[in-house]
Amino acid sequence: MHYICLDTNTWIYLANGTEPVRLLDYIDKEVEKNNIVILLPETIISEWEDHKDKTVMKGSMKHFKDINTALNRILKLLGDKGEKDILNFLFDNKDDTDYFKDFIISFNKKKEEVQNAVSHNIKLIDNLFKTKSTLIPIEDKVYKKAGQFALAKKAPFKGKNSFADALILFSLLDYVKEKSIEESIFISYNTDDFCEKKEGKKILHPDLKDEFSESKCRYFKIVGEALNTIEKDIVTKEELVIIEELQNDFSHNDDLEFCEICQENNNRISALYFSEVELADERTEVIIDDPNQAEFDFAKSLPKTKGIGRQASINVGSCNWCSSEHFKCVDCGYSNAVWEGEFNKPKECESCGLEYLVSKKYDRNGIESVEYSIHKNTETCEKCGQEFNKDDMIENLCFDCENEYSYGE
Repeated sequence: MHYICLDTNTWIYLANGTEPVRLLDYIDKEVEKNNIVILLPETIISEWEDHKDKTVMKGSMKHFKDINTALNRILKLLGDKGEKDILNFLFDNKDDTDYFKDFIISFNKKKEEVQNAVSHNIKLIDNLFKTKSTLIPIEDKVYKKAGQFALAKKAPFKGKNSFADALILFSLLDYVKEKSIEESIFISYNTDDFCEKKEGKKILHPDLKDEFSESKCRYFKIVGEALNTIEKDIVTKEELVIIEELQNDFSHNDDLEFCEICQENNNRISALYFSEVELADERTEVIIDDPNQAEFDFAKSLPKTKGIGRQASINVGSCNWCSSEHFKCVDCGYSNAVWEGEFNKPKECESCGLEYLVSKKYDRNGIESVEYSIHKNTETCEKCGQEFNKDDMIENLCFDCENEYSYGE
């Protein structure tokens, strides 16, 4: 008999396909055969109920959307055939097959299959929780122990509030010790809380080693790695490498910031992971020069054509728990959460007041995309008719016209 406990985030990654779905099916079948017992601290049930729909499905669809966006960018770069037509000038033959375009169309048709697969996995986990798991209540002594570790700033309390994680872990370890269960397994992707980095590898934190040893419980970072101790080579070495790379992508960040929405709604500290996306910044006008366009001498003194300037990028972060979006203000660097009701309307930076428009759009295939823009912060002077920055206006007049109106200058 094998006793296993999966942390909430680990169930989520099984459901969304971060680890092979066959592992979830394997657990289900082995539970039916009484070869595996799932130990389930009640904190995991409440976290799963809070996040199974929006986090698992939204996270999967965001991954799908990111891949789709990347494919479309490659399509623009390389062309329908997977290479720009100009390269065909080198060859005598002509190929009219739109390989890359066909691949993207085929990929987009997978969206419904992805949604159905994730929905199936969620239902399977729901059933495991309700009918095939051993529930572990959170007793007062567990709360006390978690509080003692928090005061001592021991793992899992290393720089952030991890009370829920501590309750899950200590309720499990207390239960297996009390029931004299040997060789139990705890699996969690939460290496920030439960591990330390040593010689380039993440291993169980020294603060927790005695706790695991006394309870005769083993810790694993990856489900496949844990299940390989039950059934040999259920996951290949190559797959484990890929899973560990994905896990490192989730956890690697030298300067972590945390989700405002998780903190307020769930009293949970969840990390944000930022990447650069394009920002349309209309505040700055730039001169448009075409180096391939000839210019007559008499025209050189005329005003140049002006266009809308573009900021290179804006840092946008995604919560690793609820998938909500945050962005860092390009002027002051402050991290702003984008709540569900704030899309497609003006949103000010909470620190400096710079106004953004965060637009949520859907293409014909239902793929969601989010675009960031800053519109010009200008008004037209009612007297001279010219545009000025709002900061250079007094009511509806520019400074010069206001001076002329007030003092006759």
